[in-house]
Amino acid sequence: MRLIGLFALALPLLPLAVSAQPATKSKTLADCAALVASIPDIELAPEGMVEDVEGGCRATHVIVGVSSMLRYTIDEVTILTPDILTTFPTGEIFEDATLDIKGMRFGPQTHSPLQDYIIALSTVPMDIRLAYTTEPEALTSNVDFEFGAGDLGHIKASASLSDFDNTDVDLTDVEDVGGTLNALDVTMKDRGLFVAMFAPAVLNMVFSPVEDPRPAIAEMQETAIATLASLPETTLSTASLEALSAFILAMPDPQGDWSVSFTSETGLSLDRLRSDDPTALAEFIADTKIEATGEPAAP
Repeated sequence: MRLIGLFALALPLLPLAVSAQPATKSKTLADCAALVASIPDIELAPEGMVEDVEGGCRATHVIVGVSSMLRYTIDEVTILTPDILTTFPTGEIFEDATLDIKGMRFGPQTHSPLQDYIIALSTVPMDIRLAYTTEPEALTSNVDFEFGAGDLGHIKASASLSDFDNTDVDLTDVEDVGGTLNALDVTMKDRGLFVAMFAPAVLNMVFSPVEDPRPAIAEMQETAIATLASLPETTLSTASLEALSAFILAMPDPQGDWSVSFTSETGLSLDRLRSDDPTALAEFIADTKIEATGEPAAP
């Protein structure tokens, strides 16, 4: 439950919190070059450049240094949001923003030029798009998210939240944002995407290096499908249950075309999810409609 809540919260806010924290709060920035220069751990490659564009900033050939052993390179990043040069130095969350990242590559730093070059040759570039809007008076927020990795496939998600309150919250305290997740739509075209991008990290996080994960995965699959099967038909139809079951059984290599959506008037409270309240999910399920489609790709 905690993961669901953090995902819903992080979707509109986390990429900005990670990439958009100025070194110090200051007055309005002069231009986009000054904005980029104020962000720690970000630099430009020799061929990189920063430009002011209508509604925001664009930078090319960006290097993000996460640690001495890890960095990301980005071909192009564009962020569009009203009054970015004024709002950014305050550390406040943008009311509306669109973030486009093109050609992002994961780059472990081996400190061997040859090994770094070999890794770069096999790295698949990733594209990320995050767009969100808020209506402060109505306390609502809508979010669209896309992640793609070329021929490996893509994931698209959109979410709607009510009771959304980011008042007096800055980029360093995004978990203080309150809200209720009322709708979520996710589609995935997987042609090796999950295995290449997510499975190694997830498996290493869940299982011991000396453990054969297959029996535990099978047990998890069985439990998850049994839990879904216990839901009423009004919440999850037989056809949707079959699609979700096929997806679960295909994990951790869910190649295929999948979609899942839910709507709920009651919604899923981010605050209660963060507290791991065991009753929150049950209340949410009571008026939730879940629809799913998809099947594994042909061998």
